[in-house]
Amino acid sequence: MSNPAPITLDQLFRFYRGLPHQLAAIGELEADLRANGYAAAMRRDRSWFVTWSQSGKVTDWMPAALAIIREFEGLRLEAYRCPAGVWTIGYGSTRIEGRPVREGDQINAAEAEQLLRTHVEQIALRLFEVLPPMRGWPANRQAAVISWAFNVGTGAVETSTFRRRILAGEDPDTVAREELARWNKAGDQPLPGLTRRRAAEVALFIGKAPMDTGSGQLVASPTSAPHLRLTRTGTMDGRGLVLLKLAYVKAGRVVDHLLVVSGAPRAQEFRTGAASRAGSLEPLPEGLYRIENIAWAGGQDNYSASWGAGLGPASVPLTYLAPGTTRRSAIEAHYDANHGTTPGTAGCVGMRSISDLQILIRWLRDTDPRDLYVDWGMGTCPAVKA
Repeated sequence: MSNPAPITLDQLFRFYRGLPHQLAAIGELEADLRANGYAAAMRRDRSWFVTWSQSGKVTDWMPAALAIIREFEGLRLEAYRCPAGVWTIGYGSTRIEGRPVREGDQINAAEAEQLLRTHVEQIALRLFEVLPPMRGWPANRQAAVISWAFNVGTGAVETSTFRRRILAGEDPDTVAREELARWNKAGDQPLPGLTRRRAAEVALFIGKAPMDTGSGQLVASPTSAPHLRLTRTGTMDGRGLVLLKLAYVKAGRVVDHLLVVSGAPRAQEFRTGAASRAGSLEPLPEGLYRIENIAWAGGQDNYSASWGAGLGPASVPLTYLAPGTTRRSAIEAHYDANHGTTPGTAGCVGMRSISDLQILIRWLRDTDPRDLYVDWGMGTCPAVKA
């Protein structure tokens, strides 16, 4: 049953994030206020409220577009120069607060996620205008083109032979195969990272790559051994920690997952194994880990005992395997027993409740998975073993 009560300005702007659909809704609201007054305009049956509440829902293409962009852009909370020499921050954003990114700019993970989603929505709206056939495409095609446009810019898409051929009615799969791969250069030099990204976007476009639908059912190779996979969600837990998705993959499919944390609240910088520093209190570095045997503080399945120092009743040591080496050590998966007072870990994978720890242990006993793939989207996590 819908809520018949009028909405207040306080309620409205509590959820305002400057997203395109919100800006459109506010334009409609202003016109309604001028024409009909406050009492009538603030009812929930008005057209502006439909725009506000419906257009903002996650669309089918959104999870896949965000996933592939995060994977190839990576998350940087301090301004850096991209391979093309442009100052960039967050997930590849080149503008913050209405201006270009400058050297010395800093943001947090939540701000980076908001920048990403806002930018992606703006790109999608523009693409649907200049590529009308795209509106009727399946979500995988839309997500692939949005990722490409995020990287090269909508202006480049508008003048591209990709757009001209699509508007001329050519087969979209053929056009994607032949045109997207050409956009792999900075200047005249092909870049390996851009080559990999274009290949991933083409595979997603033609339906040959797994697509994250946001449902937790990301398909890997059906012949891959059971394993765990740790990735970022892009959202925060309210205590300064990025929520991470720890997925249990069996027969190439995610069968269950937990939301976990890693690192201290003021040290949420995600790095590769080579770049991660000992004693940094940052999340465990990207790479492949061996899952060792469960260590119990007070005997098997004794959840009342504790290892002390916030470790809880059981610990699962994680040994870094690849690529190369890392200066980090003593990395484990355990219950974050001090989450009520000092949330976070020193770099271990922290379960947020005893029940989550029990679920993890149930996974380990189910198929004895020994590989943990930590993928922060930085390109160094090894491929899943067949």
